[in-house]
Amino acid sequence: MKEIKDFLLNYNSEKRIVLNYEVEKLAVKHSETCSNLKQRIQNKTEIINFETEKIDDRISDLERKINIINTNDINFLKKIISSVKLYSLKKQSNYLVKNRNELVNASVKEITRSIENDEIFIREYEADIENLIAERAKSEIQRLEYTRNVLENSRNLISGAIGENLVVKEIKKLSDDYVLINNFNLKFSRPIFYKKHNQRIYSVQIDHLLISKAGIFIIETKNWSKSSVDTINLRSPIEQIERSSFALYVYISENIRLNEHHWGEQQIPIRNLIVMINNKPIGKFKYVKIKLLNELNDYLKFFEPVLTENQIDFITNKLL
Repeated sequence: MKEIKDFLLNYNSEKRIVLNYEVEKLAVKHSETCSNLKQRIQNKTEIINFETEKIDDRISDLERKINIINTNDINFLKKIISSVKLYSLKKQSNYLVKNRNELVNASVKEITRSIENDEIFIREYEADIENLIAERAKSEIQRLEYTRNVLENSRNLISGAIGENLVVKEIKKLSDDYVLINNFNLKFSRPIFYKKHNQRIYSVQIDHLLISKAGIFIIETKNWSKSSVDTINLRSPIEQIERSSFALYVYISENIRLNEHHWGEQQIPIRNLIVMINNKPIGKFKYVKIKLLNELNDYLKFFEPVLTENQIDFITNKLL
């Protein structure tokens, strides 16, 4: 829980770290890009000069061969053969002359694209660096925001799970006379009517059901802050545990009977207990005890035993 709180408290700092990281990365990239751009422009110029010279040399060579054929005094048969060769040479020469620029540009196509990309980045960096930083950091910021939203929405669940785990650890300090059932669920094929709140109960879920020689303890755990304890917006845990207690009482009355005592059928005591991990409200409440975690075991051990080990086993088997 501490790690979650630390993350939520430091969320804005984490965002700044991400943004500062991108600022540094972009500054390095800008410096490297400026340096690379100069070198690429120089390389492009050299390639253009080299390719232009190569094409011009080829054109000159073709022109020389054409002139040789034109000046030769040859017989008719050789003249026919030479005319075919002359046509080919002129065609090659005309192609090179006509397409010189395109051929040169093709040779620097890749480096030209790199230069254009470098120039675009430099313009964006120098004209709107804030937007560039935001764009580069977008995915990481979104990941942080998603994590924050998940933790914010799950904080109560996580806090509750931590509280329940602390209660389990505390109860384990007791003797083996106590049987603990965590996350106890009770379902009714036909709903029972809860007159107090004019509602039908189809099922109940109880954080911890503790079966002991003193009876059954229904335990609900609340890991609430002081502000949560004082707020009126959260559902009352008193109402929640009373509802569960009523449902359990009905179920036990219909399904579990202790007829061993020679005086008659024994009652199984059911006690309602809310365990607050750190903060609890001021005041006492009917039918429900509210204890802090450090008060839990002393409260559980306070009651006199009324059930035998065999009866505890019998009740446990019926409820499992």
